[in-house]
Amino acid sequence: MNRFFVFLLMAIPTCLLLSGCSRRLPLPPWASTLLALTSPVGPEEIYTIPEGEKISFDQLVERIDSSKVTFIGEAHDQIQHHHVQLRILQGLLAKGKDLVVAMEMFSRSQQPVLDRWSRGELTEREFRKQTSWDVTWGIDYQLYKGILDEAKDHHLKILALNVEREWVTKVAKNGIRGLSAEDRSRLPEMDLTDKGHRAYIRRIYDSHRGGQSKDFERFYESQSLWDEGMAETLSEFLKTPEGQGKMILVIAGNGHIVFDFGIPKRFHRRTPSPFKTIVLKEWTKEPDTDILSSSTSAPLADFLWVTPPNPPEQKRPRIGVTLREKEGAQGLWIERVVPGSPAEKAGLLSGDQLIAVEGKEISEVTEIHEALSRKGWGKDVSLTIIRQGEKKELTVTLPPLKD
Repeated sequence: MNRFFVFLLMAIPTCLLLSGCSRRLPLPPWASTLLALTSPVGPEEIYTIPEGEKISFDQLVERIDSSKVTFIGEAHDQIQHHHVQLRILQGLLAKGKDLVVAMEMFSRSQQPVLDRWSRGELTEREFRKQTSWDVTWGIDYQLYKGILDEAKDHHLKILALNVEREWVTKVAKNGIRGLSAEDRSRLPEMDLTDKGHRAYIRRIYDSHRGGQSKDFERFYESQSLWDEGMAETLSEFLKTPEGQGKMILVIAGNGHIVFDFGIPKRFHRRTPSPFKTIVLKEWTKEPDTDILSSSTSAPLADFLWVTPPNPPEQKRPRIGVTLREKEGAQGLWIERVVPGSPAEKAGLLSGDQLIAVEGKEISEVTEIHEALSRKGWGKDVSLTIIRQGEKKELTVTLPPLKD
């Protein structure tokens, strides 16, 4: 799931996803139990769904032991989610499982780089550079470092799940019908008939319109393309000699996994292998929308693990842009501005060339992250941009830190 999709998912109002806010049906017992949780939550708040049984970590590992594929959801910037994923990975390795780690964070064209990493042929710096991590994914690398290091140490294959970004951009702009015949022939098999999934995405679209999709249908097609593409990659890999006898751990955003809407159903349509789903949710004061909607939907997942929220001191301020580099060119280009973000409020636009932060020239995304962290929450940051050949100075006010 891309970062914009995650931002939208977090922005959904707390009302029933599929039946509207006007009435609420009784919640299943497991959901009521979870909504009664108070902070601080325990280290192993793991529940089976729909039974609502609280289980231990060892029981969780035992119950996913026989599954060909286990999907583990996440909120991308949630520290504890990545600790949980690493713990599950290590738990299965301790049981002698022959694992492949399939990750949404990488696109298919990056597979050769991932293979060199798993063989121990790349340093971390080389790996980050060759995968363009800070541009194509942009989430703090340290959050994923434990998982990636574990794969390297054990020479585990990391499977690049995602389709190329250009495909999704084309569909978001033009819709599937607007593609050339050649481009349409490159798309995975697409199922756009799931009413539950369509309603889920519709809520996201209506709650925070934005990006390059001019209407909902194009937005829905582009979101479905991510899911179909990742399901296709997973299915095709399992048919290869390299995939035989392997257990696959799929790491992706929760929005690709909840209710089996995204990747799981589409994978099972292609390859009817047994799978399990684990959704990770950060404890919040406000009820979680996905949990509230469980009264009218398929089960949220096979297992739900509720984790503590990020410590305030470990959060990093963001301005709300997606950036890309151009080899040999000065600065970075703003590819997307998140609606309602500090960047939009400051007047930044898609296509702006960002050349300096606080008067210091930049050439890599990490330099912006470091500059924002040094500046701190709630402070003003001066940016130097070039727009249509004219240099401009803009001031972005970082959001205040919220506990």
